[in-house]
Amino acid sequence: MATQRLRLVAPGGDRVTVGLPAAAPVSHVVAGVRFVGGSFGTGFQIGPRGYHDFACTHVAPAETRERLVVHGREVVVAEAADGQSSVATLIGAYHELMTVYAGPAPRRDRVLALFGSLRIEDHVGGMTVVPRAATLLDSMNEHFVIVVKDHGSLSVPAPRHAAALIPRHAGARTKHGEVWKSGYAKDSARSFVLGCPAGVAEVHLADTTAKTERQRLDWLDEIDIAWDRR
Repeated sequence: MATQRLRLVAPGGDRVTVGLPAAAPVSHVVAGVRFVGGSFGTGFQIGPRGYHDFACTHVAPAETRERLVVHGREVVVAEAADGQSSVATLIGAYHELMTVYAGPAPRRDRVLALFGSLRIEDHVGGMTVVPRAATLLDSMNEHFVIVVKDHGSLSVPAPRHAAALIPRHAGARTKHGEVWKSGYAKDSARSFVLGCPAGVAEVHLADTTAKTERQRLDWLDEIDIAWDRR
């Protein structure tokens, strides 16, 4: 079976290659990272250009409230019509960095301080986002979400966050590793933990009628996750 390989750059700068059957098109790739320090914690999503507009149009409709400049890049702040949520997104050359707030749009100084506390570099291959040293923040969680049309989705955590996912008992063999039924997911019958020699993924099978269960399981069998451990 022909294979497609996604070569992704994580927010912290590490690289991962995700091998998938070529016949199943990838419809969506988003990176996520959460920083914590003391009582402070905030999460970000990294998507391709257009990610902010798509989210504010189709996911959680919101209208632009303000535009700022941080690190020489535009930051757009948008608020939902009911005031229950808002987003702030830095628009990079190739990717967009978004954070979500509960409630109305935050004050300008809060947005400037948040994005100003980060070192952000955007390249064709990915956007890296790390806290500046003086902030004393650390990455608590870093992962990718990959959606494959009519097959399912993968959540691929960074290596240091993946160890807790692997059960102690042996799993069923796949082409590139082992797989276990997920014991804690809401729909555990369609959720799996996939372990490969150099990476782990949580896999959730789709429930559309476009593919049979056998086709989805065959797709799962072909997945390979490999982080660069240089």
